[in-house]
Amino acid sequence: MMLISNNKNTMYEALKNSINSCEEIIMNVSFIRDSGLKLLIPELQKAKAAGKNIKILTSDYMKVTEPNALYRLLDIPGVKIFKNTSNKSFHPKTYIFKNKNKIEIYVGSSNISYSALVSGVEWNYYFNGDSSEENINDVLLEFDELYERCSFNLTLDWLRDYEKSYEKKEFEKLIDPQPPVEITKKLEPIKFQVPALYELSKTREEGYKKAIVVVGTGLGKTYLSAFDSMSFNKILFVAHRDEILRDAKKTFETVYKDSKSYGFFNGYKKDVAKDITFATVTTLSKDEYLTNDYFSTEYFDYIVIDEFHHSSAPSYLKLLDYFKPKFLLGLTATPDRADSGDVYRLCDYNIAYECDFRVGINNGWLTPFEYFGIYDDTDYSIIPWRSGKYDLEALENSLIVEKRLELIYKKYMEFRKTSTVGFCASVKHCKVMHKYFSDRNIKSEIVIGDTSLEKRQEIISKFKERKLDIIFTVDIFNEGVDIPCIDTILFLRPTNSYTIFIQQLGRGLRTFEGKEKLRVLDFVGNFKGVELRPAFLSGGFKGERKPISPLDSNFVLPSGCSANFDFKIIEYFEQSKDKRDNLKEKLYQDFLRVKDILGKNPSIMDVYTFGEFPVHVYVQKYKNWYQFLKEIDELTKEEKLFSERAIKFLEFLEKTAMTKSYKIPLLLPLFKDGLKEEITLKEIGEFYKKFYSDDLHGKDLNNKRHDDWKNWDLKKFEALAKDNPIHFLTKDGKKEEFFSFIDDKFKLNDELFKDIMENKELLENILSRLEYRNINYFRRKYMEG
Repeated sequence: MMLISNNKNTMYEALKNSINSCEEIIMNVSFIRDSGLKLLIPELQKAKAAGKNIKILTSDYMKVTEPNALYRLLDIPGVKIFKNTSNKSFHPKTYIFKNKNKIEIYVGSSNISYSALVSGVEWNYYFNGDSSEENINDVLLEFDELYERCSFNLTLDWLRDYEKSYEKKEFEKLIDPQPPVEITKKLEPIKFQVPALYELSKTREEGYKKAIVVVGTGLGKTYLSAFDSMSFNKILFVAHRDEILRDAKKTFETVYKDSKSYGFFNGYKKDVAKDITFATVTTLSKDEYLTNDYFSTEYFDYIVIDEFHHSSAPSYLKLLDYFKPKFLLGLTATPDRADSGDVYRLCDYNIAYECDFRVGINNGWLTPFEYFGIYDDTDYSIIPWRSGKYDLEALENSLIVEKRLELIYKKYMEFRKTSTVGFCASVKHCKVMHKYFSDRNIKSEIVIGDTSLEKRQEIISKFKERKLDIIFTVDIFNEGVDIPCIDTILFLRPTNSYTIFIQQLGRGLRTFEGKEKLRVLDFVGNFKGVELRPAFLSGGFKGERKPISPLDSNFVLPSGCSANFDFKIIEYFEQSKDKRDNLKEKLYQDFLRVKDILGKNPSIMDVYTFGEFPVHVYVQKYKNWYQFLKEIDELTKEEKLFSERAIKFLEFLEKTAMTKSYKIPLLLPLFKDGLKEEITLKEIGEFYKKFYSDDLHGKDLNNKRHDDWKNWDLKKFEALAKDNPIHFLTKDGKKEEFFSFIDDKFKLNDELFKDIMENKELLENILSRLEYRNINYFRRKYMEG
């Protein structure tokens, strides 16, 4: 028997030697930390490659095991989680290594963490012997009981849920202090990058050529793209500002070192034939550069689109249409459909990984916040509201009154820390705030759209050196700015946009030495959407407007965060509960906002793409979309001519149950590419085969019942259509309503067909609803939650 205490020899070296020399590996540990697993994972991967049998049992007891550690273990076979149905404590620390003639066992105090394996004071006893020896046999039998009967396999689905519920606790800093800098000088993925890289690898294995990663501001999205692109040759990084490109180049150089050549393609330089090209979208999207003289369509193997929520803009769409990379990665913190379109569609609705600010804070990757909601008596109800926003001139005049300026200054002096950013409503508002603070000897500057690049860099440098107290800005700092020293944020403008709120909050969430909490001062009045503030802060806002009060039980903040609202604000939130059924007015106002954006009456698909309310809310509130348009007097002349039968059919398309997508490829061939009165079963089978050959659509057939569907002939697709949607839509009680099926022909009702033939707008309504149901089905089922 031998003692290993990390004194003369370390547990890490002992385990490393045993892993490399044994035939079978068994580990039974109560928790696994990423700091320790990073040491052992290379040896475990070599063992896997050598075909060694591996059994690892750990637990989620007290949620001390880190999700990142488990992500590293997903490709190691034989990893299980202790099934703790009765909430028993689970504290074993045992390592067993089998050989033909000998069994080695380590039992003691070391779980898997850097401290436990290398630097901490631990007592682990090593002994060996034959399996026939009673004490060794007892250990093996006890482990088999736990592993075979009291555990479940580590799966990706379970781990995704575990990551969302995980919260890093204060005591974990004691049990798992970070390794010394000299130990970690090798650059490698950290934080969310570990699970995100795994998910991106899996999505490519599944055949996807595009993906979007949604990650909170400040977590290191650019590093993710650098690590993920390492197996590709020619790389393009696209952004909308030069500052973002310069920072991105530094990041890629840090990862790639001198192994690649780098170039810029922007208003100043036109580098070609480089391994990695950093391009502004405004320059590269010009027709003169999208040619073979500069870059062929397949020139780049890997393309990164930063701030991907802008990608519905025409300049981005030109790039996405022109280039055909082997893989395209979209990066964003806020994929808000209302920004300028449905950005999910541009990445085939493939969200490879999502980590919002709540998950980032809970995992210790972002700084917690302490929020103060300060009552602002500005009366926003008298400010004109046009096209989804306040009249700017009237808003400015309301925000720069002496009383409000005095309140902001007073609260700033009471709560400020060291480095503050104040977000204003306009340039004029910015300048007034700057002057007011400067006149009171606060070292202040402004950064606005007209601020030159040189001046902007000068101001940011002074700010980082703490030669400035505060920077006032409008929306310039919403994206692409890395100033981790920000420890105080002032929200000086009203906003009902989750995107803007989270972007600006995120400016201060980056971790920084000495920064334990971000202080947020929010000047809250009766502006539109104010009742959403608690939902925004809780991180549970997913695009649906569900106001909550700070007094509600579901107002739960990320770990380590706090929120204090002035009493008058809480009173307003409570009173607004009684007004929450003015939903019809909100739907109408949002419809008008989308109409103003598009310059035309929005279709059901337009509202799905650009609206802030899900379409199903309209359908639930008004019975159907047609009734909504009728009540708000927005029916077109042609729509007013729709028959009752046609209106009923449109409602059917909006509401028909879809546990699977089978109805979509049945109905589409009737209406797409020209109206048809009937289609044959063979035509349906052909359309089914084409429809499900799409990577996303094919997910709906990936189950045990259809495990060989990729090898199906046409007859099997025909049978699928006949047995499911055709049977359902034409069975007793539904015959002749909309469809019939006779002699292997699926046919539209004669009168309905006549209605559609006589009104082209009816056909457009039908196609819009089918497109909406198709996109919404696959997005909700496979891309969200």
